[in-house]
Amino acid sequence: MTKPTQEQLKELVNLYQSGKLDEAQNIAQNLLKEFPNDLTCLNILGVVLDGKGQTEEAIKIYQKALQINENSPETHFNMGSILHRLGRSNEARVSYEKAITIKSDFLNAHFNLGLVYQNLQSYKEAVESYQKAIELKPDFHEAIGAMGTALQAQGELDEAIEYYKKALAIQPDARNHYNLAAGLRNKGALDESIEQYEKSLSFNEQNPEALTSLGDALWHKGKTEEGLEKLNKAIEIDPSNPKANYNLAVFLSDNNELDKAFNHFQSSKIYDWQERSLYCLYKTEQHEKFKEELDLIIKNKKNNSPFLATLSTHHAINFKTKDEYNFCNKPLDLAAHMSIKELKEPNSSLLKELLKDIEKEEIAKRTQSRLHYGTQSSGNLFKRSEGSFRTLSKLIANTIEEYYKKNKDKDSNSIFVKQFPKIVDFNSSWYVKMQSGGHLDSHIHEEGWVSGSVYLSMPKEKKDPNEGAIELSLHGDNYPKKHDNFPTKTYPVEVGDVVFFPSSVFHRTIPFSSKEERICIAFDVKPEVI
Repeated sequence: MTKPTQEQLKELVNLYQSGKLDEAQNIAQNLLKEFPNDLTCLNILGVVLDGKGQTEEAIKIYQKALQINENSPETHFNMGSILHRLGRSNEARVSYEKAITIKSDFLNAHFNLGLVYQNLQSYKEAVESYQKAIELKPDFHEAIGAMGTALQAQGELDEAIEYYKKALAIQPDARNHYNLAAGLRNKGALDESIEQYEKSLSFNEQNPEALTSLGDALWHKGKTEEGLEKLNKAIEIDPSNPKANYNLAVFLSDNNELDKAFNHFQSSKIYDWQERSLYCLYKTEQHEKFKEELDLIIKNKKNNSPFLATLSTHHAINFKTKDEYNFCNKPLDLAAHMSIKELKEPNSSLLKELLKDIEKEEIAKRTQSRLHYGTQSSGNLFKRSEGSFRTLSKLIANTIEEYYKKNKDKDSNSIFVKQFPKIVDFNSSWYVKMQSGGHLDSHIHEEGWVSGSVYLSMPKEKKDPNEGAIELSLHGDNYPKKHDNFPTKTYPVEVGDVVFFPSSVFHRTIPFSSKEERICIAFDVKPEVI
């Protein structure tokens, strides 16, 4: 006999599937003493060892199996699965690709290869892999949902949402409800997003990721107490959850509970937690600790954070020292007041369409603590399907390229100029509508690189020429200051104007008294990888 009987292999598989891993391991090893080159036994032993957490031993078993037969698609797949889980994405990609080369209709290999490509941010290749998996199994709802995430990562928001809905129509599950919620929120459909987060939680009410995302959405909807309850519950369930800590910290920071926020940012260690931790220290005037932490970051980190640039520049001006953070050495010099000629044309059809489209009910409004006598949209306007938003985004993108060419020599050694976005893709965009008395308190855009706003409607009746103007400054957001010697720049703006500035610059709207409405679209652009 050169190989185990079907009965022996069936018993081995049954032991593994019933969780009796020690027994399965003993039988597999005994069979391999008699049949040392049997690939089935080797693969099952590898899976059993992996299930017991003996990862390196499992890898050695798969390597031995491949030495016996390098054309085993199952072994390449099993090896890829371990490498994938270990985060060794490029090695996993090679293993999955070898499995597919040997067995072109290997369904799970195509799907897993898509996941690996997505980890590597190779979204086009991920889409191709998912598409192949879906061709092989049209009701493969996991692949259909994953296709949505890859499309959303490429900015194809409407198409992504359709894939999430298609996956859910086949089989509802928590992950696709969650992904659909995130997509809808990005589109600005805040109410629908909240509904989908709640459906995701119906599968597991103790899921901290879904709870904290729901809490954040409720907060921005204006349901502050309900949102805070969800944010706190996520922390209670998993006190070390990074996203739960981060979202709660952002809420606490926005509500000026900075000491508590600092602790949660320190626990999160994701996204811009270091910048926000320093913000808490600076705003609470822990200047010595702030400077110590800032110097450490400058020493060990690239100078590519607008948020840190704001803090560092303010500290340097405040204490009359040299600013060591080389994001943007001349931030106000790199501000620019330009225009979009298509909006300035008499009876501009584009302007009319924009003013009409921002009134659509499905574009949800969100609360903004710094905005007074006005409303702000939720989601990313320039990712929506309306032609007016798509057209305006292209016109602004062209103007940003012109802005860069005209201004790059003013601070050519700064990181802001050197790493300026090569491709203009708006990571955020939203409208702001203000009524009489409206204004926006001084703030920065932490998630940007270059920020700006384009003006669609401006009050004409002014008691002062600067009413409704945008003011740029190196001081703002009630940062503690030792003196008033912080430079500012003010731009009175008209319909069709657009103002650009480094995202590290404070800006605010000067209040206006006219009964006419002030409407602008604000936006951020940042490099693909910073």
